[in-house]
Amino acid sequence: MKKAESSYRASKSVADLTPAMRQYMEQKAAVPDAILLFRMGDFYETFYEDAETASRVLGIALTTRDRKEDPTPLAGIPYHALDGYLAKLVRAGYKVAISEQVEDPRQAKGVVKRAIVRIVTPGTLTDDALLEERADQLLAAVCTHGRMTGIACLELASGQFFAELVPSDCALDELVRWRPAELLIARPPIDAPDPLAEAFRSITGAAITQRPAHHFDAYHAEEVLHRHFGVATLAGFGFDTSGGPDASLRAAGALLDYVLETQKTVVQHIVRIARRDTGEFVQIDQATWRSLEIEQTLRGGTFEGSLLHAIDRTVNPMGARCLRRWLRSPLRGIEAMVRRQDAIADLRADRERLRRLRHVLGEVGDLERVTGRLGVERASPRDLVGIRRALERVPAIRGVLAGDWGLPTSSAGSAVGTCVALIADLLAQMQEPADLCDLLSRALRPNPPLTVREGGMIADGFDAELDRLRAIAAGGQQWLAEFQAREMQRTGINTLKVGFNAVFGYYIEITHPNRDRVPPDYVRRQTVKNAERYITEELKQHEVGVLTARERANELEYRLFERIREEAARHIPALLRIAEAIGQLDALAGLAELSCERNYARPELVAEPVLEVRDGRHPVLEQRLGERFVPNDGSLDAARGRLVLLTGPNMAGKSTYIRQMALLTLLAQTGSFVPAAAMRLGPVDRIFARVGASDEIARGQSTFMVEMTEAANILNNATAESLVILDEIGRGTSTFDGLAIAWAVTEHLATQTKCRALFATHYHELTELASILDGVRNCNVAVREWKDEIIFLHKIVDGPASKSYGVHVARLAGVPAAVVRRSREVLAELERSFSRESHAPKLAAKRSRDDRQLLLFGDPPDELREELRRLDLNRLTPLEAMETLKRLQDRANA
Repeated sequence: MKKAESSYRASKSVADLTPAMRQYMEQKAAVPDAILLFRMGDFYETFYEDAETASRVLGIALTTRDRKEDPTPLAGIPYHALDGYLAKLVRAGYKVAISEQVEDPRQAKGVVKRAIVRIVTPGTLTDDALLEERADQLLAAVCTHGRMTGIACLELASGQFFAELVPSDCALDELVRWRPAELLIARPPIDAPDPLAEAFRSITGAAITQRPAHHFDAYHAEEVLHRHFGVATLAGFGFDTSGGPDASLRAAGALLDYVLETQKTVVQHIVRIARRDTGEFVQIDQATWRSLEIEQTLRGGTFEGSLLHAIDRTVNPMGARCLRRWLRSPLRGIEAMVRRQDAIADLRADRERLRRLRHVLGEVGDLERVTGRLGVERASPRDLVGIRRALERVPAIRGVLAGDWGLPTSSAGSAVGTCVALIADLLAQMQEPADLCDLLSRALRPNPPLTVREGGMIADGFDAELDRLRAIAAGGQQWLAEFQAREMQRTGINTLKVGFNAVFGYYIEITHPNRDRVPPDYVRRQTVKNAERYITEELKQHEVGVLTARERANELEYRLFERIREEAARHIPALLRIAEAIGQLDALAGLAELSCERNYARPELVAEPVLEVRDGRHPVLEQRLGERFVPNDGSLDAARGRLVLLTGPNMAGKSTYIRQMALLTLLAQTGSFVPAAAMRLGPVDRIFARVGASDEIARGQSTFMVEMTEAANILNNATAESLVILDEIGRGTSTFDGLAIAWAVTEHLATQTKCRALFATHYHELTELASILDGVRNCNVAVREWKDEIIFLHKIVDGPASKSYGVHVARLAGVPAAVVRRSREVLAELERSFSRESHAPKLAAKRSRDDRQLLLFGDPPDELREELRRLDLNRLTPLEAMETLKRLQDRANA
């Protein structure tokens, strides 16, 4: 209990509280970590510290309930504006409990009964107003056991549920890539932070929720999962539980228990849990995910400018979310990649068919999330109409794919026979329940209201009793007109009027000059200016009949809607299968559209470790630059060299090129076509990128420490099947330290890891490795010098760069001319002072190519040799000569 509430209860006994406030206190005690929205009439009220928080976050007035000695802070929001205010609270990171009136106030005896109907958290959102349409809103849970960590993820809005087991040192990478909105962890026995949770929070800012540790126990998790899925074993979902649930299932059980607790209802749309085998997908660590700007840019963290933004051509939210999931989990198996390639090739073969398919897919709506709301019993009448419209378009999708140009087909068979394997499988999933579609068509009006208590949902002709009650309510106006005419004729008062107001109901109004002509059976109800109002027994009976009929009709509509919703819920598994198939079709159709629009090529997938690209383009920058973008070839293989050392001036395009090669690899292993004239690829198991530098001061890490940590991760985890791209390793320290580290890293990748790698560097000394090590090749970014100017050609050519052109780039960047001139003078002096002769002959003379250890420089060091040359022995006294010799010896031994 919060301080304000505790002090309030301490200062007043329970007897001093009103019945409503006692009710509030009891419910608040059940959700002390949530803001409680307490329904009172037409408002949701908050009290005490909740009121202060709501006032600050929502920008609403803070007032008090009691204006006496001990006022109670109060802030309220209109019930009809709940969605907007709820979104603000959740986005601000708050958990919100909603307490509703669960009985009709008119029938209540004493205080109205209220109950917490759901608890809304960042990871348990289902309402459209609270969700990002084209991205999953994930809830995750982690459970670490020894060296392995179990991760479970669920999107409650759609029912997507999976669990995976990963090495503990990879858990943070997985979480950063999936980016859940809320993370569940076990509450530690002492008040100590969880390192994984804290690291995740600092990187993503996600909400961390601690749960009782026993919720992560194997027995508890097994009970929760078995009870929900109605099974005795999870083997049918692909989990081996012969030795008991692993850490991933323990996380899944804790997650599902939390969902059931917060939703206060069934979750019928969570129909299965998928076992995710990380070995089937390319592993991408958090540094690589960030460096390649797959979902957001490095600068500004915006979606625009990311890879996903550049390639997303989906027309349906389900397809957009599917594509995002594919990018997060590129495939490793060639067969799975080829299935997607075949589907894309089939769809792009006929542009008119593709156009029609995308048009129909765009009309389907978000069937997945509508079904999710159906699963938690919060589907509105419009949601059910959305299900009907989606089902009505399934035959049209089948017809387009069968070549019937958008005409519905009677069954899936005609379409399946003409499609490639993956599309045929997806169509086989799309067996729409015709009886449900028929029910929804007959039962619901085309444009029903959002609310379920005010009528107007059920179609005419669906229920005879409802039609009768509606006729009574609707016929009231006609009856009143006839009644008014009869009474005017009976009384002879031509100004007599029949009216209605909410306080007195129906009445007969007669002006004062005519009150002497009022019949004796008229009963006076009200006096108003210039008139009297009366009621008769006949009019009173009509009033009771009409109002009762309207109320009974609304109540009957609600009961009918509940039955219709229950019937629709029986078809949740079929609806989810259709939604999944439509999402994948849309993702495939979007990639097909992209490949046509941008002239993408189909990669050739092979078993051997090669990466060959002809006229490759960066998928993001080529869309920005258009024809100004310069395509480039690339080759990483055993014959020409697995490791390329790329040199050239800044701004020439080195970083763009190495990122381009990584992004083309990622796209190819997603199953997509790629921006190139041709590509040949042996799939990789991991992609590593060490690109750019950024201080992490908040975690006490310098640029160089971050750089070395990421380099260590690569060296310790890369395999011969990995792809590594490195940009400027060693820049964060002194020149000689940086060069030594870069040299050693290159040696290790070339001789020990033997992976495919691209290393962009300004250390020209590294280019000598191409003449010493097998598998290392030099390339550079071509430039042209003309009249003391340099022109960047952005073309990758063989061989090392001749020089760095750093001073030229400084001038282009706007460095003052005086500084540039002085830079040239200093550069010339440095080049005279330090010999840049090749070290390769000395290395070659001392070590063969088969040696495991290579010397970086010969000896004596250049600076000692240079000083010896400058000595004038004829002018040195014997004592000076001895002192000089001793000094040089000390330096040599240092």
